[in-house]
Amino acid sequence: MNLHLLAGVAVLLILVAASAYREALRNEPIRRYRMNPGKLPPVDDNE
Repeated sequence: MNLHLLAGVAVLLILVAASAYREALRNEPIRRYRMNPGKLPPVDDNE
C-alpha cells in the first residue's frame, strides 16, 4: 500500500475521531464536580 495513502487515511480517521469527541462534549458536557458533590470543600459565604 502506498505510504501517502496510508498516512492520509490515518489523518482522516484522527479528524473524524476528534470531530465525534467534540460533538459528544457539546451534547453531554462532563461535570466532574457535580458528580461527586461530597468531595468538594465547604463554601464560605461569609466573605
